[in-house]
Amino acid sequence: MMTVALVVICSLTLSLGAAVGVNVQKLSMKREENGRKPFMQPLWLMGMAVIVVDAIGDFVFIGLAPQSMLAPLGSLSLGWNVILAPIFHRDEKVTKTTVIATAVIYVGTIISILYAATSTPSYNLERIKELAGNPYFINYLMFTLAAQGTLILHGNRKGYSMLHYTALAGSLGGETLIFAKSSSELVKNAIMKGEFDELRNIIPIMAIIMTIVTALTQLHVLNTGLAKFEALVVVPVYQTFYNAFAITGGLIFFQEYRAMSKKDTTMYS
Repeated sequence: MMTVALVVICSLTLSLGAAVGVNVQKLSMKREENGRKPFMQPLWLMGMAVIVVDAIGDFVFIGLAPQSMLAPLGSLSLGWNVILAPIFHRDEKVTKTTVIATAVIYVGTIISILYAATSTPSYNLERIKELAGNPYFINYLMFTLAAQGTLILHGNRKGYSMLHYTALAGSLGGETLIFAKSSSELVKNAIMKGEFDELRNIIPIMAIIMTIVTALTQLHVLNTGLAKFEALVVVPVYQTFYNAFAITGGLIFFQEYRAMSKKDTTMYS
């Protein structure tokens, strides 16, 4: 189990990498607004490389702490974004409202960390299967998919707004975290207990594939939103949706609320 201080330090480092990668990609897309596709832009690919390295660090990190603690820590990227966005994009200015809103979110993040579950058990293949079959999680997953489908249908008919992009990216981020933590837990369990046969099962393979698919889709949707709207607006709204889906998904899927007292649950909420 990692200490809270170490979790925060790791999160700060990883969130810096994510903020740099996203802002580099947005800068590239702005420079070539009517030019090459993103994957043909060297600067965009550089940002993608930073994000990939950061994602590898995330994959290792998320197996060492409970998701109810990891999800709020994603908000730390807002602070980096407030610093980096005006540097990368000179037309974006930090306003008093942005600073106040970021400070409020940071206060909420600190409270969530202090009252979140502080330990995460090891999850083997059988336990992951059991958690995935939980009716509460299945209902939550159906709700999430229905919400995503509704956003896509409405966006196709009426046009995509900033809210469409941020809500879709945030919900996909929540799904990615569940798949990634499940994958990380199975890999960690196999290494620590020598149960490598579990990794040959279709479930770990599908969990890893879905982690990659949802992460890339999330990145595409977020990049599309960033290409059309200011990073100082998109990132905070995206982070709000991400927190809502990642925290709720983690509490339901991994049932981490069982390790929290009534006081912790109240303060965390």
